[in-house]
Amino acid sequence: MGSKYPRSVRYCLPPWILTLEVALILVFLFFTNYDNSSKDRKKLMGTYGAVFQDITVMAALGLGFLTSSLWRHGWSSMAFNLFMLALGVQWAVLLDGFLNQSFFRKVVISLSRIQQATMSTMSVLISAGAVLGKTNLGQLAFMTLMEVTVFGTMRMLFRKFFLMEDHISMMHIHVFAAYFGLTVAWCLSKPLAERAEKKDQMAVSPSLFAMLGTLFLWMFWPSFNSALLNSPNERKNAMFNTYYALAVSAVTAISASALAHPQGKINMTHIHNAVLAGGVAVGTSCHLIPSPWLAMVLGLMAGLISIGGAKCLPVCFNRVLKIHDTCSVHSTFGLPGLLGGINYIVLMTFRASWTNNPMISYQVLIDTGALSLSMAMGLASGLLTG
Repeated sequence: MGSKYPRSVRYCLPPWILTLEVALILVFLFFTNYDNSSKDRKKLMGTYGAVFQDITVMAALGLGFLTSSLWRHGWSSMAFNLFMLALGVQWAVLLDGFLNQSFFRKVVISLSRIQQATMSTMSVLISAGAVLGKTNLGQLAFMTLMEVTVFGTMRMLFRKFFLMEDHISMMHIHVFAAYFGLTVAWCLSKPLAERAEKKDQMAVSPSLFAMLGTLFLWMFWPSFNSALLNSPNERKNAMFNTYYALAVSAVTAISASALAHPQGKINMTHIHNAVLAGGVAVGTSCHLIPSPWLAMVLGLMAGLISIGGAKCLPVCFNRVLKIHDTCSVHSTFGLPGLLGGINYIVLMTFRASWTNNPMISYQVLIDTGALSLSMAMGLASGLLTG
């Protein structure tokens, strides 16, 4: 069966994308060089296998398989995911360099810069779950460039004006990406053509691959949450707390899914959504939580909220707001991300009160503003992109 894309898309899209790639190669030629310091070589040997490779597996396999449950889009979603990851990392490396140093100096490419670029590009891979089945490769390429640019700019604003650490600014990725993707989906969901509706239908067998993606993300999420922390003690706390939160959210998701089903069966769509909720919710504050039971309570709340969102919100989104969230990005990342942002504000409030910090009100205002700005920029840039 022949392609249903117009001739203009079939014949113009590949040359435009190749032209874009050539342009990126030229920018790398004139504006970048490698970091040849001995410090970076030691860091490469010490952290590549433990952190950077874990994050790459999460991005390429975890998020790729997680979005492979569409009837007509199963294997294509894997290819689209890899395409967006490869394109986004190139642009994110350049953007991060240009935003953090003079444009007339060359961008120094180090392991940490590539690692942060991969993590930033995961924002697009998350958002794509809301629009798969409604977009072609050209639209996804445009969406990749737009979202990586806005997210990188937002992180730069957090560092310079909010004086926020890289870890905290990066952990706002879930809220930003979820609402970016939802807004783009709102623009593309009305009305869908008949062939687009067929491409939006879910299949039964590919849910096995979606579960495989869930397992990859579940296993490597502690590395993602601890990747940008410099203190060994904070990194240890982040990994332990993320693991506890993920474990409890997994148990909660399976139990709540069976409880919500009239015949006591497990809904695999709920599992894909809620098993990861604990890792999302604990991300911002994982290094601050002093005891495992707090992380476990947060995982329990995140699992319940994610299951509740997956059960109730699609009706509201589809009928009232006319938003078709293909892979339930809002339940998987949006709601748990908001829970995690609120939890971070509460923890910072208690931490400031324990240390008798007179700037407690200012700190709460800054943290609230950062969470609100993440959602606002996601909505605004998603609307512009859509």
